[in-house]
Amino acid sequence: MIYEYIGTGKTREAAAKAAVDGLMAKLAAAGVKRPNTAELHEEVIALPKKKFFGLLGSSDAEVKVSYDDGKKEKKPAPRKQAQKPQQRAERAPQRKEEAKAAKPQRKAPAAERPQREDEVVLTEKDIDMNAAISYLKAMIDGLKVENAQVTGEVKDGVLELIVNCNDYGIIIGRRGETLDSLQYLTGLAVKKACGKYIRVAINVGDYREKRNETLKNIARKHADYVLRTGRRYTFEPMNPYERRIIHTTVQEIEGVESMSVGMGQDRKVVLQPEGGVKYRQGGSAGRRGYSSGRPAAKKSAPLPKDFTKFGKIEVEKDSE
Repeated sequence: MIYEYIGTGKTREAAAKAAVDGLMAKLAAAGVKRPNTAELHEEVIALPKKKFFGLLGSSDAEVKVSYDDGKKEKKPAPRKQAQKPQQRAERAPQRKEEAKAAKPQRKAPAAERPQREDEVVLTEKDIDMNAAISYLKAMIDGLKVENAQVTGEVKDGVLELIVNCNDYGIIIGRRGETLDSLQYLTGLAVKKACGKYIRVAINVGDYREKRNETLKNIARKHADYVLRTGRRYTFEPMNPYERRIIHTTVQEIEGVESMSVGMGQDRKVVLQPEGGVKYRQGGSAGRRGYSSGRPAAKKSAPLPKDFTKFGKIEVEKDSE
């Protein structure tokens, strides 16, 4: 059963702490054993906002923390209905035949992102493209990036803003952190202007496509390592977008499963064999059950007690 709690605070850390404290109190009230921090799942709903270029008001951060105790949620018993024994007896063989005919299938592909209630199918008429471009351009100019050009288009219901400039590194930042922040702020501005949630994607020099392909190759490479060795592999901390790519790629590989551990910026993906790592039990002969195959040395018979190990040595002298 999954327990959740949403906390708020002036900073993301304060909101996360409030969410953890609230969840622990909720678990204690339900009689659930207190879990470790590593077993909690943290999801940032909203980051704290300050007035930015006079367009956005300030608001607190929101963080949702959840915990799954592994127990199935109790469901009310279904109503008993009048059953015809003869019909059920006839249907039983058919179900068995269907079960035999069924073939093992590959793991189901990753579920598509659920559509939000306030999300709309975007068209160019639904948004002021110039306002979105100007907002992003103002932030890029604040980073002292020269000769930056921003264009926009609507593709598959997503507002894509494309940035061309001489220095991509400043806009992308370490592991794409600056780019993610620009995308998040632009999305908030667009939502405020339209009054509805609209997906916004910012791309700089095909960075997204190249990064996605790199992450997929890394996921396949380390999944092969897990299959060959039977051991776990832990990635470095990633943002939610990159973790989602790893999970989606691994889900298509038989024999390997993925999970996220940790909280906040330290959250990372772990790959392991399906069903977990199986440890071998070592044997009793030597290290790791290794035996050299040499026969054991035979013990010599015990010497008599009155036997002198070293006697007096007589040296005969030549007669002159």
